Amino acid sequence: MTTKSMFALAVAAALAIGAGAPGEVQAASYGCFKVTASHLNIRDRPYSSAEVIGVVNRGDILEQRKLICTPRGFWCAVRKGSLEGYADKANMRKIACP
Repeated sequence: MTTKSMFALAVAAALAIGAGAPGEVQAASYGCFKVTASHLNIRDRPYSSAEVIGVVNRGDILEQRKLICTPRGFWCAVRKGSLEGYADKANMRKIACP
């Protein structure tokens, strides 16, 4: 494959991903979780001692922001609207995104 054709392929892929408004960055989603606890703290880092930046409730749907959760699998990077942080995986279950 030539450099020119690789560039054209990269441009086409970027255009396909950026289906939003011009200049808007499309965020990746790697699936969804449903909150199973009565409420769940969203933290700014993947530690139980990290600052709580938001709270979600049972039944709320969270998008998974990273392909894998932390190495031990306890914390997952999640998003709900503009709230982005980390949630304890023990209080969520994986579901198909709505």
